[in-house]
Amino acid sequence: MASRMIRLAAMAALCTLPALAVAQTGLGSAATYASKQLHQKFLKADKDKDGFLTKEEAEAGNMPETAKNFDKIDTTGRGKVSEKEIQTYLLQQAGTKAAKPPGGM
Repeated sequence: MASRMIRLAAMAALCTLPALAVAQTGLGSAATYASKQLHQKFLKADKDKDGFLTKEEAEAGNMPETAKNFDKIDTTGRGKVSEKEIQTYLLQQAGTKAAKPPGGM
């Protein structure tokens, strides 16, 4: 759970901080690592190599968060999601979790 939160936070940092700030805070390498991890998992799960994942590919491809939240990620309702759509969803979730005060208030 903690490593997932670190990956989500790192991805959020990559997309929201200016390049200089990322380099100065040291978050750049963590965000790059998280992005590469997502990319590698996506490539492995995309069995038909069409650049999209179906829910079945996500389930079979060791991407449980994508499978669990598939309908939320698939905002167009076409039955498949791109790597970018997954990344966007994860960043939104990281932002939502970061905005919540400690203790869930």
